Amino acid sequence: MSSIMFGSPSLKDDSSIVQRRDSSMGPGMDKIQLILDEIYEYSKKEILKVQRNLDVIYGSYSDEKKNGINQLHEHLKAHVTSFLDEVVLESEKDKNNIIKDIEELLAEKEVLEKELQMHISIDDHNDATPLIDVQINIDKSLQECRKIKEQRMTELHKLQEEEKQICQLLNEKPTYSGVTEMPSATLLENIKSHLIDLKNTQIKRRSTFLEQKSKVELLLADLGEIPILQFDKLVLGDPNQFQLSKSNLDELQKLIKRLENQTENQKCMAMELRTKLNSLWDRLQIDVSYREHFVSTKKGFGKTVIQDLKVEVERCETLKKENIKQFIEKLRSELNDLWDRCHFGDRQRKQCQVYYSTEYNEDVMDILDIEVDNAKKFYTDNISIYHLIEEREHLWNKMIMMQEQANDPARLWQNRGGQLLKEEKERKVIQKELPRVERELKNQLQSYEQRENKIFYYRDERLIDFMERQWDELKSNKKNLQQTKSKIQTGIKPQTPLTATRSKRKIVATSSNQASKVRKIGMDHKAVVTK
Repeated sequence: MSSIMFGSPSLKDDSSIVQRRDSSMGPGMDKIQLILDEIYEYSKKEILKVQRNLDVIYGSYSDEKKNGINQLHEHLKAHVTSFLDEVVLESEKDKNNIIKDIEELLAEKEVLEKELQMHISIDDHNDATPLIDVQINIDKSLQECRKIKEQRMTELHKLQEEEKQICQLLNEKPTYSGVTEMPSATLLENIKSHLIDLKNTQIKRRSTFLEQKSKVELLLADLGEIPILQFDKLVLGDPNQFQLSKSNLDELQKLIKRLENQTENQKCMAMELRTKLNSLWDRLQIDVSYREHFVSTKKGFGKTVIQDLKVEVERCETLKKENIKQFIEKLRSELNDLWDRCHFGDRQRKQCQVYYSTEYNEDVMDILDIEVDNAKKFYTDNISIYHLIEEREHLWNKMIMMQEQANDPARLWQNRGGQLLKEEKERKVIQKELPRVERELKNQLQSYEQRENKIFYYRDERLIDFMERQWDELKSNKKNLQQTKSKIQTGIKPQTPLTATRSKRKIVATSSNQASKVRKIGMDHKAVVTK
């Protein structure tokens, strides 16, 4: 067949073609030659069968036989050529695929070296090395590096997932979610460090949340409130369902501030109601056992307590209106006592015209009630001044008394038990304390008059002027006393004690009874007890 197809001179020479070898063929050519020999023998046998059939059909030398052999030659050549072209193309494709694989492996090697920052060594090979061996060697060299990359990518994905979960809880944007390439060892360490910071933030925010949640619970319990708003319910719900975002924590802080303000308001409201209630109870002379029971069952400043206090105040207000005359008289008595405490003079007292009203109605009662509250507030606001007034009056009266004792000649021979020594010690204390108290009192009076832009009166007289007048009168009396003693020594008849008293202005001193009336208005919201 081969001879016919490719124009061999005669079939008798086919054996010499089969035996020829290409001296340049390398190892494996024996198998190729065997294939060629088998094809040749098989083709020869089959073509000879065709030749015999043509001889039988057309005769050995007919033109039809020649045409038949020519057609056989053309068809066989076309089939064999097509088949061999496909075989060669397939082998070329296989070779190119291996070459492409090698090129991809080399590109992967370059990427791995860059990502791992290391050199990857490959077994040496030359042009004689089969491509498949080159491919296998390169692939084998990359296997360990692939493991390292796979481990790093696995760790990266784990860290990214962990970051995603924490960021969802904190409502923060993940920093490393966009990393898709194999991370370096340094990048992995940076991600781990970032996760530590996120976890610390989570722990800190959770601790803050739990602390503030407890505060909210206590505030709501004190207020007697239940959560109504959705956010309030979320705060008091499952802690694991609360998103620890910065905005949520800020909102939580606002909630606490709102509850604290509400607490302060309700405290003030409860305090005002209790103060008013105590005053009403005192004026109504409510039974002590009832008052004690009510107070013991209405503690705190919760919503229900405040409502109960309001109801009780309304009840007492109703009773007060039913006993207007009694209340007005009590208010007048209380106001008069407060005026005494504040050392108001007649002019100051007469400014309150309603005090002298002969009518008994709600208007008079309400205005007197306001005047009482104003007098209490004035005394309370200036309590430090009144304490100093008390202290000065005590020291001043003591000083006057000691001066009178010093002018009594009989005390010299009546000195028993070191009385003179005791008086001297007391005199030194007064000489030290009285200037200090007056200095502090004047400072406070000046601050008051500058701040309020009005005079602080003491029995219708400016208190600072009153103190200066006391000292002037004291000096004047001392001078008169010295002149009297001098006239006695020079033989001039002095005035009688009676005429001397009439001719001199009496030293202004505060009686001990008056001083004892200055009392502190209680800040425990109890009513003022009059005497």
